[in-house]
Amino acid sequence: MLFISLLVLVVVPITNFFHETGHIFIAKLFNLKGSDIVIGTGPKLISFNLLETNVQFNLFYFLGGYSTNVSEGEITNWQRGLISLGGPLINIMVASLLLISNLPYSMLVELFILFNLWVGLVNLVPYKFLNRESDGFVFLTSIYKEIKLIRMK
Repeated sequence: MLFISLLVLVVVPITNFFHETGHIFIAKLFNLKGSDIVIGTGPKLISFNLLETNVQFNLFYFLGGYSTNVSEGEITNWQRGLISLGGPLINIMVASLLLISNLPYSMLVELFILFNLWVGLVNLVPYKFLNRESDGFVFLTSIYKEIKLIRMK
């Protein structure tokens, strides 16, 4: 029971926050403004501004998350593809840093390593399910569109 509680109530939301922060970090490298990170679903629990990014945690903070940028229409396909990679890559980086750190072994550290690695790798796999596109799918379609544009010139 402790394992499930730690995973759902602590590891999942923090991992989702890292993931969405990865997308926003890359977007900010392209000078995009109007960034939002929303963690969870349901009524708003708390919101605050962090480094020109509006961050919101909802009541069911352990049920996913998303990030947006207001100026998304101004970006190239190449930029959109790189922004989509930011989330999974930050999860893999967090897992790697925890693996090489000198933190004492604990179930919580192990959960963070495994879940961040899982989220990072699964999101790199290109798939489309109903209306949802994985980050890997967004990356590949964005790069495909960019190559198609280059060939047309």
